Amino acid sequence: MRGGTARNLERRTDGAIVARFAELLGTPLLPWQRLVADVAGEIDPDTGTYFYDTVILSTPRQCGKSTLVDAWDTRNTQWGPNRYVYYLAQTGKDAGDHFKKFLKTLQASPLAPITGRPYMGRGSEAQPFRNGSIIMPKSVTKVSGHGVQGDKVTLDEAFSLSEETGNMILDGFVPTMATRLQATGVQPQLWITSTEGTADSTFFNRKLDECRAGDQSRRTCWFDFGLPPDADPEDLDMIMRYHPAAGLLWRRDQLPDFREQWRNNPSGWARAFGNQRDEGVTDRVIDADLWATTTVPPISPSELGARPVVFGVAVDVDATHTSISAGIVNDDGSVTTQLLKIMDGTGHAPAEIKRLCDTYAAPLVIDTRGTSADLADRLRHMGDEETVRFCDLTATDYLTVGQSYVSGLSNGTVLHAADTDLDASAANSARTWAGDAWRVTRRGSTGLTSPLESCMLAAWGAAHMPEEDGPLQIF
Repeated sequence: MRGGTARNLERRTDGAIVARFAELLGTPLLPWQRLVADVAGEIDPDTGTYFYDTVILSTPRQCGKSTLVDAWDTRNTQWGPNRYVYYLAQTGKDAGDHFKKFLKTLQASPLAPITGRPYMGRGSEAQPFRNGSIIMPKSVTKVSGHGVQGDKVTLDEAFSLSEETGNMILDGFVPTMATRLQATGVQPQLWITSTEGTADSTFFNRKLDECRAGDQSRRTCWFDFGLPPDADPEDLDMIMRYHPAAGLLWRRDQLPDFREQWRNNPSGWARAFGNQRDEGVTDRVIDADLWATTTVPPISPSELGARPVVFGVAVDVDATHTSISAGIVNDDGSVTTQLLKIMDGTGHAPAEIKRLCDTYAAPLVIDTRGTSADLADRLRHMGDEETVRFCDLTATDYLTVGQSYVSGLSNGTVLHAADTDLDASAANSARTWAGDAWRVTRRGSTGLTSPLESCMLAAWGAAHMPEEDGPLQIF
């Protein structure tokens, strides 16, 4: 597993019961499925019901995700009478196809006697159970923006959802969770499941990235299976090593045929069998080879000496992060740009920026428009007698910042200190054109752009430092 929630052995779990339902359905749980069932099924000792209200599951294809969901859903219907279980897919057809396969398995199993006659009307398919519980497939458009009285909801193929659509679905389900818990005594659960998506998968990307950063709720458990980020998806032995169903649902000798199905779509193959996100940056700001050859070791404060310094600051879209970088003018006239800090939001940024500028007697470059406008305004009106010195950056200047940085990298006058966060920003930042000029596009990029943008601004500022204020002279 690439990452995820570990089993808390101090809590008992419902996992064994889920495993029994899987056996009765003819699909015994694989080791990875049992791990998920044991963790997601942990019981809160204070309430006697599920500890986790949200389960986020990211897996490659061909691993048995659907059979785990089906076993869990069937077991969930038997927690008590009159329970509502939803399976949501991108389209009604997708949801219906999954439902038909499930019905075929269920009706042929020893569990058939506890079921009622299924409803197969288009758009109203449902499998009732003798205790009044029901499993229903739906398209996301049927529930988006509407309240859903659900005891267990699976939001499958979540990579297909925009953040807006995904949040609308959550807005319809989450408020009912407290009332269903009160009514049934069983904690409702939301499962968000998917293979990694693309740059457009804004809903699932954010959910998964929050988990990887440790920002998820304590009532959320998550599971992330697939290749490590630096692994080559074309290495079939690596696929065998990291795919959770390799050797269990399919064999090594089948992989070449699987790969052939994605002959002209390597990123699709990486997503399907490696569960690697398709970043989708076709117009990368800086060529990967150029970036690699212009890397230098970071410069510590003790190594600065008398070299002039300027700070560049950039803010990501929606003000989620603030990046601060330094532009250091070397003795030979070249400029080393170095990412110093990535801060959450902008709230604490003014104090930190002023501290750095005061400590190093350095000016600041920041765009006074766009995502940085509010931060720039706060920096100019901090109320201190000694305010931050700014390098004047006009709108025209801003359009040259990126091109100037890339040109400097190309001719060796600009370098960048090694930093993994900066590397990721450079890899994921795309550009948009305005005539013959371009700038970094925040909406069109697939990760944080502020680290790279702050370095670009710092490099520009190193060549446009404000003149020092001299003593007043009267002629």
